[in-house]
Amino acid sequence: MSPAADVDRDALLCALVLAPGTFARNRFFALFTEMWARRTRSRAAQLRTIVRHFSAQQKLRAVVRDMVSRDEGGVVLRYGVSHLALERTAMLESLEIAVIRFALSRRPASDEIHEAMRLTEDDRWLVEGALAKLGRRLGLDDLGTAASETFRSTLNPGET
Repeated sequence: MSPAADVDRDALLCALVLAPGTFARNRFFALFTEMWARRTRSRAAQLRTIVRHFSAQQKLRAVVRDMVSRDEGGVVLRYGVSHLALERTAMLESLEIAVIRFALSRRPASDEIHEAMRLTEDDRWLVEGALAKLGRRLGLDDLGTAASETFRSTLNPGET
């Protein structure tokens, strides 16, 4: 089994959405030769696009049209950007909507956000749990106090 197969897929997805430069394709070439990792990288790019739509300036910001829970878990998110005449539907797994909300929660507090896109504690646990698996797989369990504080402040800006 290749070392790339040992990387947690959910953790990689979260890392690629929240900090895309962390796993650059050139630096982790062996990882991205795996088909599942290429699909994960592509999905992360799609999720970052959704985050960008909801993070845009007020006039260009996406508006939630509808969010419906799916029987098998996750949601179907329908949103639009009026100024661009853009309508989009995305079928998202539980972790995917959680990481989108997590990324959006890092925006300035003054920005209004639709209730359906607000971070919940369950979302935070899903994302942080996935990222913790990544740290264990990469041997980062023994981060020093300063490094772990830096990582924590990156995930939760404004908290100390």
